[in-house]
Amino acid sequence: MKAVSTIVRVAILVGILALAAAPVMAQANDMAIGKAKEFISLLQKGDFQGAYQKCDSNLGFKATPDTFKTYWDNLLSKAGGFVEFKGATVDTKDGAIVVTQVAKFEKGHVDLKVALDNSMRVAGFQYTNHKASTQSSQAQAPASASPQAQPEVPTASAPAT
Repeated sequence: MKAVSTIVRVAILVGILALAAAPVMAQANDMAIGKAKEFISLLQKGDFQGAYQKCDSNLGFKATPDTFKTYWDNLLSKAGGFVEFKGATVDTKDGAIVVTQVAKFEKGHVDLKVALDNSMRVAGFQYTNHKASTQSSQAQAPASASPQAQPEVPTASAPAT
C-alpha cells in the first residue's frame, strides 16, 4: 500500500512539473520564432547588413551582407514577392534551435528555416518549397563569388533541414 502511495505521489509531482515547464517552453519557442521573423524581416526589407549583424561568429565568417542579398534575390526570383508570414514550428537539431517559418510569396508558400545558437544568434538559414509540395528546392549562400554557384548560406552548428 505504501509503495502505491509513493508511486501516486511521484506521478502527481511529475505532472505538476510538466505543467510548470510548459509555459517556459512556450516562451522559449515564442522567443525563437520572434528572432527568426526579425532576421527574415530584415532580409525582406533589404537590410542585409542588419541581417548579417544577427549572425553568430561562425556564420559571420562564412557569409557577408552580399551573400544574404544574393540568397534573398534568388528566392524572390523563384517565389515572387514576399506577401506574409504564416505558421511556424520550432525543433532542435544538433544543439541548435531550428525555426521553420512558413511564408506566403506571390507564387506560393516557402519554408524559411532559421537555425539559432544557444544565444539566439542566427547560425544558418535556408529555404525549401513548403512541405505540402512534392518538389524540394534548396538554396544556400555561395562559398565563393562564383556566379554559377547556387546561393547557399552555410550553417554553423546545424544545418536547418
